[in-house]
Amino acid sequence: MDKQMRILLIITGGTILSEKNENGLNDLNIDDAVAKLISKYEGIEVIAPINTLSENMTIDKWNKLITVLKEAELEKYDGVMLLHGTDTLHLTASLVGVLLECIGRPVMMVSAHRILSDPESNGVDNFDKSVALIEWLNSRKMSGVYVVYRNMNGISYVHHATHLEECGDYSEDFFSKDMIEYSKLIEDESVGWFEMVSAGEIEPLTSVGKLSDNILYIKPYVGINYDRYNLDGVKAVLHGMYHSSTVNTEGDSPTSALSLLRRCNARGIDFYIFPCKDGEYRYSSTKTLIDEGAKCLYGGTWEEAYVRLLIKYGEQM
Repeated sequence: MDKQMRILLIITGGTILSEKNENGLNDLNIDDAVAKLISKYEGIEVIAPINTLSENMTIDKWNKLITVLKEAELEKYDGVMLLHGTDTLHLTASLVGVLLECIGRPVMMVSAHRILSDPESNGVDNFDKSVALIEWLNSRKMSGVYVVYRNMNGISYVHHATHLEECGDYSEDFFSKDMIEYSKLIEDESVGWFEMVSAGEIEPLTSVGKLSDNILYIKPYVGINYDRYNLDGVKAVLHGMYHSSTVNTEGDSPTSALSLLRRCNARGIDFYIFPCKDGEYRYSSTKTLIDEGAKCLYGGTWEEAYVRLLIKYGEQM
């Protein structure tokens, strides 16, 4: 790394910052982990606003992270790195991707599937490649928010942060619709790839208020009973759909999404369906929802849609 380059390293926790405790279980051990990661670099400044395993991430902790990002004077740095656990990486990556896309600095989300003392861990490799990518982007006066992650096949991929998908069951690999091999990106100078940013308008960090747990996300499944959903405190519902942009709308029984939509309409709660492109759906069941007031969201991931709604319905600045 160029000795003149300055990087702000933001600690949030996760496996990459953990070690075995006295019971042989993974637990946070930030000081030792950070020392291993940055020992060969100069110009890295470390702050630790959050100290949590990522499965314990909450809206309150996200608000703390947002406050730190607002106060950090990011323009002083050549790049920003956030260390984070893998379990909720796909969600925080979408949040950071929306918040920091327009700051004019490269931002990397970095994680590990094993603790750093494990010889199979990809943590150090992910970190080193993220530092190198910040330097590569700076040399080309480029920015954006990315995730560099080595999958179990030994190949490192670069992802747009807002496109990152959750690890699948029984997997420790990350995927996204337009992920690219790290080596090909660097060696082939695939500059055009960086232009494929998030689906919505970029939200300036300074305009983001305090987030609240007022967005209800629902994934459809056979056997769902909408009467079991409490709408107290809910400002908007984000309802996922099956791959054909459909969901059960048969009748007004508790198994039909119409029953929930009508409850929302009666209480002034906005109801969004995702992914659904207005005017381009194929099934009458979808039209039924739209005719009764459901709003279509299309493009990107559900994680990005969820984050954008959190921001939209958060406290205004």
